[in-house]
Amino acid sequence: MSKSKTVVIDRQIIQSNAFMKLTGVSPQVFLLFLARRKLAKVGSRAGKESWEITNNGEIVFPYSQAESKFGITKPRFRRAIKQLIEFGFIDINHHGGGLVKDCTTYFISDRWMKYGKESFVRKTLPKDTRKLGFTSENWEERSGKKRKSESKIANENVTSISKENVTCKGIGEVHAANENVTNVNTLKTNPIKGKGNFSVNASFSNENITIL
Repeated sequence: MSKSKTVVIDRQIIQSNAFMKLTGVSPQVFLLFLARRKLAKVGSRAGKESWEITNNGEIVFPYSQAESKFGITKPRFRRAIKQLIEFGFIDINHHGGGLVKDCTTYFISDRWMKYGKESFVRKTLPKDTRKLGFTSENWEERSGKKRKSESKIANENVTSISKENVTCKGIGEVHAANENVTNVNTLKTNPIKGKGNFSVNASFSNENITIL
C-alpha cells in the first residue's frame, strides 16, 4: 500500500453512472484499492506531466487483510470485488491459489467509462474452482487424520422367536441385555381365571426367557 496520506480520485469517476450503481461496501473497497496504487509522474515538459500507476496489475488486497484490518467479512468483500469487476473499476490479473506467496493481483480499470454503452466490455468475477479448504474428498489428506468408521447394526442380529420358547406364568417385567436382541410379539393365555388373554411385546437377549 502507498505510504501517501492522500487518495486521489478523478471527479469523473464519482459522478459516473457506474459508480452510482455501487452498493454495500463496494465504494469503500474501491477507495482502498486506489490507496494501494503507486503513482509516478510521466512526461518531461512542464505542465504536460501525467500520473501513471506503476504497479497496475500487481495490486494485492487479500481477503484476510480486508477482514482483519478493515472489518470487512469475506462474503461482503467478495460481493464488493464482484461489483467492482462487473461495473468496470477493477480487473483480475492473476487469480491466486490462496497461499501466502500466491495472492490474487488486480488492475485498476477504466472500463467504467463506457458502462451503459454497447462498447462496454463486460467481465465477471471468475468462479473459484480451486477447491480450497476442507471437503469430504480431501479432509483426510489436508487434516492428516483418519475418519472414524461409522457404526452399523446389521439386521441379521435381530431375530424373532416363536411362542414355544417363552413360558408365561403371569404378568411381570422383562429386563433385556443388548446382545442378540430377540423380538417377541405373541398372544398368550392368562392362567389367572377370568382375566382373559394378554399380549406380550418385549425385547430380550436370552434364548429361553421366563416371564414372571
